[in-house]
Amino acid sequence: MPRREQLRPPDTDLEPDALWDGVLAGAGDAPDPGDGPASLGGAEIRESALEDLRLSGARAEGLRLTDVTLQGCDLSGMVADGASLTRVRFVGCRLTGLVLSDARLTDVTFEDCHADMLNLRMSRLQRVRLAGTRARQADLLEAEVTDLATEDVDLRDSDVSRSRSAAADLRGAELENIRGATALRGALISPEQVLGVGMALIAEAGIRVE
Repeated sequence: MPRREQLRPPDTDLEPDALWDGVLAGAGDAPDPGDGPASLGGAEIRESALEDLRLSGARAEGLRLTDVTLQGCDLSGMVADGASLTRVRFVGCRLTGLVLSDARLTDVTFEDCHADMLNLRMSRLQRVRLAGTRARQADLLEAEVTDLATEDVDLRDSDVSRSRSAAADLRGAELENIRGATALRGALISPEQVLGVGMALIAEAGIRVE
């Protein structure tokens, strides 16, 4: 990331196939919400900082973010199927219902975000960190996860069915009522999490406790 003083305001609108490179964008640089959900398909943002952008409900298939920090942004309900996120940091963002299915996330951090119902179906996650983030009912169906770290994360009621993981450190996550728990084979958990994960495994196996 370049230093903040090296960034400049964007000189083009954020629209389909747009390119922002080295910009510092604020709330006034987002598409006018009065025009309905924004269309950003194919847009690319590089080496930039985005602050307080409101892009709720936007369509952003194929979005590409590289070396980008997003702080205080609202991406709730955004649909970004097939997105590519590399060295991206989300801080204090609203990501409820964000769709990143079939996406690739590499060196991505979520800090202090609200991300319930985050959709990561069939996505590939490598070196992803979640800290201080609520992501209940997250959907990781058939996702491929390598080197995942969690710290004070709420993943209750999430679905990890048929996902594949390696080097997943889940010791900082709440995992109660997680679905597809057998897919967590090889993950690292703490003694305090044994009961919650164990109950999920029992439920998945169809075992009744009376």
